[in-house]
Amino acid sequence: MKKFIALLMVTLIILVSLVGCSTGGNSNTPENSNQKVADSSESKTDFPSKKITLIVPWSAGGITDRVARVFAPLFEKNLGQPITVVNKEGASGAIGTEFAHGEPNDGYTVLFSAETPAVFQVMGTSKLGFSDFDALKMLIQDLKVVVVPKNSPYNTFEELVADIKANPGKIKMSYSGPGASGHIQGLLFKQLGLDVSMTPYGGGNPSMIATISGEVDFTFGNYGTVKDYLKVGDLRALALFDNKKSDALPDVPPMTDVLPEADPYLPLYFPNSLLVKKGTSDEVKNVLIEAAEKALQEPEWKEFVESQSYTTLDHLTVEEIDDYWAKFTSITSWLLYDAGVAQNNPEDFGIKRFEE
Repeated sequence: MKKFIALLMVTLIILVSLVGCSTGGNSNTPENSNQKVADSSESKTDFPSKKITLIVPWSAGGITDRVARVFAPLFEKNLGQPITVVNKEGASGAIGTEFAHGEPNDGYTVLFSAETPAVFQVMGTSKLGFSDFDALKMLIQDLKVVVVPKNSPYNTFEELVADIKANPGKIKMSYSGPGASGHIQGLLFKQLGLDVSMTPYGGGNPSMIATISGEVDFTFGNYGTVKDYLKVGDLRALALFDNKKSDALPDVPPMTDVLPEADPYLPLYFPNSLLVKKGTSDEVKNVLIEAAEKALQEPEWKEFVESQSYTTLDHLTVEEIDDYWAKFTSITSWLLYDAGVAQNNPEDFGIKRFEE
């Protein structure tokens, strides 16, 4: 009998051990559930696992393209995957923007955008706008400068403004084309009560030549474009299109010194931004943002920015970028619509009029 009881006890001990082992291997235990969560998290962060396409919606050799091709290898270095730069030019950037938006929102297509998506809807070039994308980083912008030819009678911005007010519609200004930065700057002048005669020249270079030759009285130039003309004396800088001074041109005042009423509208930058299609996961966006931030700290990038006298905007958060584009879209869309240039009413796209 004692032998039977002993045998029974041994059997029970073995069964309890087996049950314990089975319970320890159960996939429903908290320990294993946590492991599954960890594995799932790791699977989300294995991005990128293949090449990334950087869409430049402008032609090769242009300003946006040149900036993108300096940035791309540094971005590639910090992502750890190849980056292919693809130019999809046309319709003021709308063709490339629509192409990027047509790709999956998986982070493998990144748009290297200029400012033009802000006016696509009102200009009728595309149904897309900045609200259809998620911002990653804002990179740089070229300082905008009011310039006059070397033989101009205007030595100060105050003199130019006074003559515009005294001769409405007669002081001539050149710009590249409808909806471009120079056009918007001229329309803002009109919004502020400065009635200038605006002439499109079909491109930035012809517009600048018209100013250098004295065919027009002034224009708004990118500092990167005009700085050599300023050095040799073909052009003279009267004011910055900004509400603060710049280290690049410390002796040139911001235009708000003469036009304080412009302050609520400024700064009105025309920058390059990195965007991805809306709906891209936060995990993927964070990887892209981190790589972009590291790229912007590379010595090659810093040297490039300094050599071109660009203004860096990479300190802006994603929320600040979204707020900036909302304000920019409101200002520019209504300026173009009120001037009779835009074919669509901003209200049709939920774009509210900018209020000072």
